Amino acid sequence: MRHLSRSFRWLALPAALAITLAATSLVAAAEPASTASTVVPPAGSLGAGGAGYARVAGSFVLVGSMDGGWIKVSGLAGSDAVRITGWASRTRLSDGSLLFRGVHGSVYVAGRRIGVTLGGPHIRFLATGHGAAFLKGEGTYRLNGGAEQPWSSDGARYAF
Repeated sequence: MRHLSRSFRWLALPAALAITLAATSLVAAAEPASTASTVVPPAGSLGAGGAGYARVAGSFVLVGSMDGGWIKVSGLAGSDAVRITGWASRTRLSDGSLLFRGVHGSVYVAGRRIGVTLGGPHIRFLATGHGAAFLKGEGTYRLNGGAEQPWSSDGARYAF
């Protein structure tokens, strides 16, 4: 049964990503062309997996999974969404942030001007939107659909 559960997690992440990207495309196609002078750049993306520490800040949708570790979500507002499964403890901090410990499950966070910090031995995520990230540890990442690159053991910052 445990093997089936792990297999399902690996299938659930690509399915969730495909649904999110398809919905974004449908919304964009349904919106009429505007003659306004404000141009919004297309959404970027950062996909990462490994062991270590990751901090993502900005306006984005983040989906992923963890097999051990912790996640902190800060800067939450009323319209933001947080769905974390398989956590051992959840704490609301005095600044309104949520801290989940012992996470062995899926992660979904969506919002504007939010911060998500993940730490652990097995973290995997895709953030789509506008933001910046800091990755430190051992693993790989893809920035805006580019080639797979290794994480820096000293840590490095990336904009998407």
